[in-house]
Amino acid sequence: MAPNLSSQTAGRVAPVPSKQTARDVINIVVMVGGTVDPINSDPKARSASYRNPKVPPPPDPKKDNDPDWYWGLNKPLREELEKLQKKYRNLHLFVAHGWTGDNSPTNRRIAGAYLADRLCGANGEKAYYQGYLHSEVSIHLIGHSHGGNVINEFTHRAATSKQWPKKWKIRSITYLSTPFFKRLHPVDTGAFHKECRILNVYCKYDLTQRVIADFSLFPLNDVLKQVRASELMERIAEVKFDTGLLQSAMLSVDVQLTGRKWYVPDPKVLMDAEEGKKLYDGVLATLKQVHAVFDKAREIIDRFNQGIDYPVPKELDAKLTKHRQVMSNTLASKFRFRLDQIEHGLDKTEKAFQARRKSGKFPHQGFFEDLHVTAFLLPLVQFLSVDRASLRGPLWDLVYELLKDQVHEFDNTETTPAAQLRGTPFAARIVDLPITEKDTFFGLGKDAAFNKFISRLEGIEDRLTESLSQHAVMDLLFTLIAQMEPLRTAVSKWASAVDWYEGMLRSQAWVKSKLGTQTDQDKLVLRFVQMLESYALIFKERDCGPMQVNDPRLKQEEGEPLVGSIPYFAIKAHSTSRKDLYPKVKAALEGQFDTLPRAGR
Repeated sequence: MAPNLSSQTAGRVAPVPSKQTARDVINIVVMVGGTVDPINSDPKARSASYRNPKVPPPPDPKKDNDPDWYWGLNKPLREELEKLQKKYRNLHLFVAHGWTGDNSPTNRRIAGAYLADRLCGANGEKAYYQGYLHSEVSIHLIGHSHGGNVINEFTHRAATSKQWPKKWKIRSITYLSTPFFKRLHPVDTGAFHKECRILNVYCKYDLTQRVIADFSLFPLNDVLKQVRASELMERIAEVKFDTGLLQSAMLSVDVQLTGRKWYVPDPKVLMDAEEGKKLYDGVLATLKQVHAVFDKAREIIDRFNQGIDYPVPKELDAKLTKHRQVMSNTLASKFRFRLDQIEHGLDKTEKAFQARRKSGKFPHQGFFEDLHVTAFLLPLVQFLSVDRASLRGPLWDLVYELLKDQVHEFDNTETTPAAQLRGTPFAARIVDLPITEKDTFFGLGKDAAFNKFISRLEGIEDRLTESLSQHAVMDLLFTLIAQMEPLRTAVSKWASAVDWYEGMLRSQAWVKSKLGTQTDQDKLVLRFVQMLESYALIFKERDCGPMQVNDPRLKQEEGEPLVGSIPYFAIKAHSTSRKDLYPKVKAALEGQFDTLPRAGR
């Protein structure tokens, strides 16, 4: 009975083959997992081709509890490979490979070299297929995502190692959503069989293959977990202010429309008491939420600045741990200075709003006075200001410095290995196998928005290839943010509200300038609103249209990203290629086998 793909484990030595006919060649299918985490730094985590037998089987087969088993949730693909194994006399499945799964060029090189050594017994490794070392063997490699780049490193080892068996030839490579680099991990055809075919399986909606995989990052995952950095985004998401409260309170005074200008006759005129209470209560609640954001931001900055000790695989370093300061002292000091400056003004604002709320009287102009523009609004505007053309500003200059320091390598990826195989006999032996129609997003009528989105991102990629310039990096960041729900749908409403406030404030400024009563505070409030308008326009300019679909009829597991969201394209669409061994992929792979079917097949 053929061994089960899900139960075969490392360390097993394949049996010595029986006598072969001229056509019955030994065929070995090798499974190679991809990156388990784009910023993985845990040496205990693995991208394993096999299920750990020490982990108890889960009660729900759809939710395997072995975190390292890369193909655990890909049951249809595994079952189709097992059927092929039963169909042919001399077809073997090698699932005894594991590697760190780290998004690092170095780790991928080590993983590919180790895989070759593991199979044939080189560089101190025991040969898994000891009995086949002098036999003719056809190798079929299947790798998902960066597993394909591990395979490329494998081809280099097989082509250059003196211990690689001369009769072992690579007869097929099946790339599943592999991001093909222009510089990193070139394929080496030295150990290819002359009949080798390259099966390129890809999904159009795969954001990771097309864009995200360009970036190989330094280890960061451990420190993010240690400081619970996800809480920062949660606290930011909790900061809410109903702009309708401000609009209702402002409109509750005696506002007149003169020509096309809003005009408030008396800045001391009172808002309606109930509307004023609602406005001030809303602002105080928001300020409390903002304080929580500042507290969490400081915690993360301090931890980044201290640095982390993170373990590394022994293959990479003789030391058990490495230390990395994620944020330099200078950069951390800049962030802390800005946060302290703004929050100091925030304290004054909070006290002023509490006192006004207690008084029960809410002058129209008093609301802006209570903001304490010189202590709070001025440093806030200065810090958050952004230039729409250059995408620069104090905050974004710091963010760029931080992001740039996290990039280990940038190499623009492609969805085909054509460039890597150009000039070889195998350039004409690439079989493109798009499986876009198998993705849940397909057929939902959102392709126009997606095409616009990915086209914009790929244009930015071209600029990043020339230089990791600040404008290109921030353009990429703002484009991704602009397409995230619920921000995308909120921007239009936000922009309309900002337009209304700006129109009113400009009118007041015009009237006051004529009367000679315009203050620096008036100018600053207008500048603050204009800053908000700049953000609204930046996001609106990058909005490619609605893509996210929240339809209960779509089959989604609890906790999975919504179809059409950025996480969906980065994770789920990236995994569409490995959900199943689709008929056309199976037929192309089977066509490369040169072993005989079993009797009766």
